[in-house]
Amino acid sequence: MNELPQAERALLAGAERRLGLLILALIPLGTLVVAWQWSGAVAAAFAFGGMLAYGNYCWVVAVVDTLMKAQRARVPRRTYLKLFLPLALLVAVLYVIFSRSWLSVAGVLGGLFLLVWGILMELVYEIILAVRR
Repeated sequence: MNELPQAERALLAGAERRLGLLILALIPLGTLVVAWQWSGAVAAAFAFGGMLAYGNYCWVVAVVDTLMKAQRARVPRRTYLKLFLPLALLVAVLYVIFSRSWLSVAGVLGGLFLLVWGILMELVYEIILAVRR
């Protein structure tokens, strides 16, 4: 197997760390903007969706790290369960929220999309770093 060079691994680890921090920083910032623009109920839904997005991100990072460490060995079946369980839980939670109208659908979806915004922000940062070199 080809190993990544140390510099590449450090770059990827930094991107992974920054992405987690970006999502955590965007949750309160986005919640304040949503509360100011719409209402407190929508802001609470946004914060809930953001926390779901962050939890899902952390879970996926842990599973990918496990898979990378086990790439030379047989991957345990529970690792696959850990990969798909968050998606099933996310679908179940969203179904309950949307079917019971406990939280604003738009707010929760907006919070879930924080992961996408974080990835886009990290992408722009990486492009700027590459252009500066």
